[in-house]
Amino acid sequence: MGVPFLPVRGILGSIYLEVNDHFKVIPDPFSREDLVVVQALRPDVTLIHGSRGDEEGNILIPRVSDWALAIRASRTVIATMEEKVAGPLTDQPDWRLIPAIHITALVHQPKGAWPTEYPGYYGPDEEHLALYLQSAKDPAAWADYLEKCAFQKI
Repeated sequence: MGVPFLPVRGILGSIYLEVNDHFKVIPDPFSREDLVVVQALRPDVTLIHGSRGDEEGNILIPRVSDWALAIRASRTVIATMEEKVAGPLTDQPDWRLIPAIHITALVHQPKGAWPTEYPGYYGPDEEHLALYLQSAKDPAAWADYLEKCAFQKI
């Protein structure tokens, strides 16, 4: 959104102000009452997976997600997509168009959200997610998981 901070209601007097330096109290410019603000997030890189991308670098993402905000806040956006299409994309009822101007790199990567689900394309891989969760409990098992399921795939 390009703003340095956003107002936050409901935490004045809470512990957040003591434990998090990103929250500040300033005078409301209209009422002059105390107003809590939080520093805006500005990610260096946002990774996103979309349904379709076109040759112009535009991408469609689920309309119900908050990814559009993250994309606009990020300095760099790397997007993967299930399908590459020739023609220009347009907004659709269930899909939001993210214009190429916001995308740094676009890569055709079918099943790019695997092992989680991607609505309209595939469901979660429950067996693999169970392996992931079990492996994460033990450092040696986790190292083995990464070697077999991540590093060898790159």
